[in-house]
Amino acid sequence: MEVVNAQSALLSNYEVLSLLRELEADHLSRTKTAVRIKKEEEAAGVVSNIIPGEKHPSNVEIIQNLRTVEVEAIKYLSADYQVVHLQTDESVSKLVKTLSGYDLTKAEKLQIVNLAPKSLVELYAIVEELEDRLGGSMEELVAEIKSTLSSTVPVTSSTYEDVTLIETRGHAHSVWDTGDGDANDMDFDDRGEGAGVEGDLDVDDD
Repeated sequence: MEVVNAQSALLSNYEVLSLLRELEADHLSRTKTAVRIKKEEEAAGVVSNIIPGEKHPSNVEIIQNLRTVEVEAIKYLSADYQVVHLQTDESVSKLVKTLSGYDLTKAEKLQIVNLAPKSLVELYAIVEELEDRLGGSMEELVAEIKSTLSSTVPVTSSTYEDVTLIETRGHAHSVWDTGDGDANDMDFDDRGEGAGVEGDLDVDDD
């Protein structure tokens, strides 16, 4: 197995969920197309001469393990206790820009975006030596984080029943743009091509 663009960017939970939902929508669309074509061929009494593996709407490659991981990840990230359902593209971008003005490491910024701490107690659990590093800016930061969260929960729907497990692929678009740093010497592997907004958490090549 070859790693392509190792550590090219860090993705927040919101970005991961957005990507997975795009893949899920693509999967459902291709599955419906395959079922429709099969029914039309059966109704016309046509015997398909399509070779498995060829590019054709009725050929749907099944990789059950991948689909299982995707579906379970969507369910987990969509859970009520996650803050993802209170975030939007604009709010995540705004929060990233806001965090760039504070003395925080890239890993801490990513955790703040993922967890959206709403109190100092939660922030203490994310940022080391919080009081020494931020001082009087601690409560201001918490207020900034709260301001980026939506007060209403968007209505989303996903259909998983009676869907053939197939392989889907796509590219992630990250709000983290190009920037300096080593991600605090932590190994993050993202094979997507993040478009980026602020780039605060992008990792340079060695």
